[in-house]
Amino acid sequence: MTDVYTIGILGGMGPEATNQLCSLVTAAANPVNRDQDHIPVITFNNSRIPDRVSAVQGSIQQTSTDDFENPLPEMIRTARVLEQAGADFLIMPCNLAHYFVDEIQNAIRIPILNMIEETTRFSVREYPHAYKIGLLASTPTIQSGIFKRAFKRHERQIISPDENIQEEKVMRAIYGSEGIKGGHKERPRALLTEAAHHLTAQGAELIIAGCTEVSLVLEQKDSPCPIIDPLQIIAEVAVRKARALL
Repeated sequence: MTDVYTIGILGGMGPEATNQLCSLVTAAANPVNRDQDHIPVITFNNSRIPDRVSAVQGSIQQTSTDDFENPLPEMIRTARVLEQAGADFLIMPCNLAHYFVDEIQNAIRIPILNMIEETTRFSVREYPHAYKIGLLASTPTIQSGIFKRAFKRHERQIISPDENIQEEKVMRAIYGSEGIKGGHKERPRALLTEAAHHLTAQGAELIIAGCTEVSLVLEQKDSPCPIIDPLQIIAEVAVRKARALL
């Protein structure tokens, strides 16, 4: 068997998205003829990592750190566990977690593949004439500007839902009492479909599923324009890197 690198998945953000990424990595490795042809993966589905939403909001608003629990120390600990376990590089199934990616990278020796950057490169390469990019993501992800900055370097514009749609459709779909975080699917999918149509009406030529919970429910048939799934992209990139094809 040809030597391959081992993927480390810094997970738990959220747990179901982590499991989905594992499945996507397995699928991206196909076709194979036997178990031994698959990519070694070490997953730490660490559900004890504190909430990224309140931490990023607090950072953006420059509120006191007493008002939220900083997730960075636990994220770094998780990364180090994966490194010590034998991972050759890491991927993270959480878009918002990439707000902290530089600090995590500085704390470990192995590289982190940046899902935001890989999604941007894919979108620009595969859709070179799409200049208005719709973003379906949590409010802190939008406010953090991680997608906006990445696409701006390629002279693309990120557009997001208006305030009412963002709160009543997107955030409700993710965090509401019948939201994806609570294990629900059908109602969140309907809400996100409405938000996708809203973005298309605003001129979006592509839509980024900029929250891994969105990736769990929104399908291409739900949107009038192409949906880009960062989880799918990072799974495929990770498999290529593990096989030393990058």
